[in-house]
Amino acid sequence: MTGRLGNGSGAQILTGHWSRLLEPSLVLAVLLSALLHALWNSFVKVGQDRLVSVAVICATGGVLSAPVALLMPLPGLAGFGFALLSVTTHVAYYFCLVNAYRFGDLSRVYPLARGLAPPLVAIGAALVAGERLDVHEVLGVALVSFGIASLVVGARGGAERRGLWFAAATGATIGIYTIIDGLGGRSVPRALSYIAWLNMFEGAAVLIAARARRGPAVWSAMRVALPKGVVAGVMATVGYGIVIYAMSRGAMAHVSALRETSVVIAALIGTIVLGEPGFATRVAAATVVAAGVVVLNS
Repeated sequence: MTGRLGNGSGAQILTGHWSRLLEPSLVLAVLLSALLHALWNSFVKVGQDRLVSVAVICATGGVLSAPVALLMPLPGLAGFGFALLSVTTHVAYYFCLVNAYRFGDLSRVYPLARGLAPPLVAIGAALVAGERLDVHEVLGVALVSFGIASLVVGARGGAERRGLWFAAATGATIGIYTIIDGLGGRSVPRALSYIAWLNMFEGAAVLIAARARRGPAVWSAMRVALPKGVVAGVMATVGYGIVIYAMSRGAMAHVSALRETSVVIAALIGTIVLGEPGFATRVAAATVVAAGVVVLNS
């Protein structure tokens, strides 16, 4: 039985009963989100300045969300609290992501980072939101873990190992902000209001961080990155908006798991489009990860 949105107490937000299986339309929407996510990550990977690319992407999300926020009711104290907590975690996520792509390949970093998220979300949702795992969900977690382990084996050199550590840290931050945003979307009458304010806060925070890191020169660099960055920003904004909305309607672990089927897409982009090595092993490992997340959602 699906929990009611927005009018419950804090305890109900944390432990309410949420639909185990997603509606078919939401399944298709989350799969679209997976495709969009893999695509915008490939933009970041190939960008000449990944920090600038991320700044343009987040700024685009903030600009797109401002009109939506004006049309929606305010998310309230709980919604604002979850959004600010999520933004803090997102800034850490982008730091880890930029460095993971600095040292590692898309076809290895992306499946590792994204594959770690569903098991972490499943465990976290069980601890804080009462979403218990059954036998087949535990099997899904095991498959994901095996796929991730096969991606890690064979890493050579200090730079590649640093890329894997940053990828693992990226996965941890993904798990944390996914749970925060799942609860945030459930805490408000309209999930779209939470999504819009989150995007605006995140855009401002990442711009401040980029300015602090690079100084005034960051603005001219962002202008150069605008064309591709805006396209990627639209993808990122629409894709994650779909995810938050879906988590306001169904179990967080299932939404997160379904979205991470994007690991196969990213592995194909990395090895075929970007010419990264290890096509057979990386695509096979990513497929195992994807199989695990599908089992989690079944």
